Amino acid sequence: MRDFQGKVVVVTGAASGIGREIALAFARRGARTAVADINAGALERVRLELTAMGGTAYAQVVDVSVAADVESLCDNVYREMGRADVLCNNAGIGIAGRFEDVSLGDWEWALGVNLRGVLHGCHFFYPRMIAQGGGGHIVNTASGAGLAPLPLMTAYCCSKYAVVGFSETLRAEAAPHGIGVSAICPGVVDTPITRSAKLCSRTERSTPGELQKRIARIYARRNYTPDRVAAAVVRAVEENRGVVPVCPETYAGDWLHRASRRLNDANLARSVRLFLKRL
Repeated sequence: MRDFQGKVVVVTGAASGIGREIALAFARRGARTAVADINAGALERVRLELTAMGGTAYAQVVDVSVAADVESLCDNVYREMGRADVLCNNAGIGIAGRFEDVSLGDWEWALGVNLRGVLHGCHFFYPRMIAQGGGGHIVNTASGAGLAPLPLMTAYCCSKYAVVGFSETLRAEAAPHGIGVSAICPGVVDTPITRSAKLCSRTERSTPGELQKRIARIYARRNYTPDRVAAAVVRAVEENRGVVPVCPETYAGDWLHRASRRLNDANLARSVRLFLKRL
């Protein structure tokens, strides 16, 4: 799919960060957009941005962890816009901490948004994309943490590994229908998720609140902006790519993990000790 003029692109988690940039990137290429997010105020600002570009934009407040919300989004997109050509299951949350500090409620939250949000999107949109004909594409936002393990992020890694595995499996099933499936795997990207993530543990030097501020500053200094991830999403749809690492550290982590799990395990164990002492 290389011509997006008039195509309908649905983006969840679109009120800020990577989701906002994905919606804008497709709108610049002539697509009609349907955007969803749990943050009503920020979502409306994005809708106004999209319409100011001269395009058509539909917006709906959605909690992707709630199946009924996503079903309603799908029904309304098809009623208002007639079809969905590209579905970007992008909504996600961040969570980190020692495994013993992460509550079952935290696990429910992480898996509810990061994994079930993707499953809900595909469950409701994918059959209708098949029925409408003409092919299409599904983009699921995973993470570099879905390609290689990151200690102190068990819940996050679990959810993102699942998204990658689900996407690769669905990709094979969807191919006969002319529907592509991509898993986007960003690394250290400066988005609002770094400031809204839940940190469940402290380090030797920092409380969870202090640690979150330190991490946010590191991400800001890294200055890898969300629009670069959005550009990778557009290329993934254009070229029908499967698993798409984004950022040098994602490529490096993926390569090291696959090249030598034993060496990777040793490096990660050392990094945990350094992290807990220095941050």
